[in-house]
Formats: sequence, structure tokens, C-alpha cells
Amino acid sequence: MKKTITLITVLIFTLSFFNCKAQTPIKSIDSLGWDNLNNAYYKDLNNQLNDFEGTWLYTNGTTSLKIVLEKKLMIYNGEYYEDLIVGEYQYIENGVEKINTLSQLNQDLGENHNIYGNFLDDNCTYSSIDDCIDGEIRLGLAMVDPLIQSVSELTLHKRVINGQQALKAWYCWCAGAITVQEGEAGSPEPTIGTQLENIVFIKQ
Repeated sequence: MKKTITLITVLIFTLSFFNCKAQTPIKSIDSLGWDNLNNAYYKDLNNQLNDFEGTWLYTNGTTSLKIVLEKKLMIYNGEYYEDLIVGEYQYIENGVEKINTLSQLNQDLGENHNIYGNFLDDNCTYSSIDDCIDGEIRLGLAMVDPLIQSVSELTLHKRVINGQQALKAWYCWCAGAITVQEGEAGSPEPTIGTQLENIVFIKQ
């Protein structure tokens, strides 16, 4: 009797597993767009996100921006699953810390980190990087400023500089920025400023 119950349990689990897999087709994150398939899994099939993981530091005198990025697998966003880069950051301006969200990195926030995204592109038509090369992969991320509840753009290009792994970056709180104060008189400026062009992060 015990063996029969065990066999039935195994069969139910196996059928449930394959039924779940059948309802969760795997697609490449390259195919993400406006019309995504509900319950699909948009996976980093070629591990293109891996090269962006790590701790990265930009410095300019006593001003610095540190970002820490991690790859998360199969995050559900309410419609479909996706592999994501998530992260947090610390910004110091003229020796004064303006914002530091690094403590949130170890929290299980899903996609609700202050840096998140998985937009991969290899076309330089709309790139603001001064040495962009058509065909190279770049990563587009959203960067949240929780102090004013706004979202900026952060675009990263892989580089090797003086033998060190690096990221060439472009940060912009521009036309695409979303803020709850938008349109209100006296809306606050973003903590990091409105734009940083062609800055270089060195891997730590």
C-alpha cells in the first residue's frame, strides 16, 4: 500500500511538472517587445547578461558612483518570467554621500530594485556613447532615484581599459524619465544630476 501511494505521488508530481513546463515556453530575452507571451519564460539563453555582473566604480576626484549588479533568473513580473540584471548604487558628490541603496541588494525584491532591466541592443543608431560599434551588445537599464521617486536611463557597453574590465556608460534623466512630481512647480532635480556621458566604470 505504501509503495502504491508513493508511486501515485511521483506520477502526480511528474505530470504537474510537465504540465507547468508546457504552459511556460522558453524564449530568448532578445525577443522581448511590446507583445510578450503571458507565462512565457524570457531567458538569457546566450548568457549575455553575465558580463555585466559585479561591482563597478566610476570616480572623478571626490565624486564617485558605485553600482553593484547581479543576474536574477526567472523573475515573474505579473505577466511573464524573465532573466534580469538587478542592482543598487551609491553616489558620492564632492566627498558627500548623496544616496546609498546598497543595503537593499540582499533583499528579495524581485524586479523592484533601484537598478533593473535586460534590454539588449547592438545598433548604434540611437547610442550616445562616443565609441559605439555596431554589432556589440549593450545593456539598457532603468535606474530609480527613490528620493524623488523618478526613473532614469542607464546604458552600459563592455570595455577593457588598461587590461581591466570596464563599462562605458551613459546616464540620463531626460525625456523618458518618469516622476510623480512631473509637471509640478519646483519639482526636485535628480540626486545624480540630469546626465553623465561617456563615463567609465572599472570592475572592482
